[in-house]
Amino acid sequence: MRKTKFTKKMILDKAAKFVQTYGFDELTTRNLADYMKMSTQPIYKQFDSMHDLKQALVINYFAKINQSFAKVDYANGLADFALHFVVYNQKCYELFLHIFFYPKKKSTTCRTIQTISQQFFYDLIQADPKLCQLSTSQQQQLQEKYFLLLIGSVLTHRRFIEVQQEKVMLLQLNDLVDNLTQHIAKQN
Repeated sequence: MRKTKFTKKMILDKAAKFVQTYGFDELTTRNLADYMKMSTQPIYKQFDSMHDLKQALVINYFAKINQSFAKVDYANGLADFALHFVVYNQKCYELFLHIFFYPKKKSTTCRTIQTISQQFFYDLIQADPKLCQLSTSQQQQLQEKYFLLLIGSVLTHRRFIEVQQEKVMLLQLNDLVDNLTQHIAKQN
């Protein structure tokens, strides 16, 4: 009988599906191994601990968003990324909810999500030649407000789709991002 080799990617993909269904706090080595119909050994072969796996899961989530965004030629920086973020998260809406909303997470998981998401949005701002010239405090304000705008937009987008007003929502989102960046840049 041929043994299946469980790769890091395979485990992360299954862990993401597990989290979408059962949540972060239910993601234990034993539960994931049962879900994947295997022993815990392949998990520990790829990850030092469950904390490492959860951290890799969140990093992988942001990396996939970034990879799919990089494949498209966008000219409007944060505004275009906001549109991409909203549309992307409709495809993995349950995972999005578990990462950002469902409150039942251990504090270490919450800190990991916060740290990784802050770094991701900081890097996004640094990639924009106009925005990276803002002061550190302005960049931090922009990062916090932009992040809230994105998260709220993903939730709002569901409602706009239901009433067939998606194009209206996307235009409004573009205006909101433009106004936000101009407001932050004007502050001293």
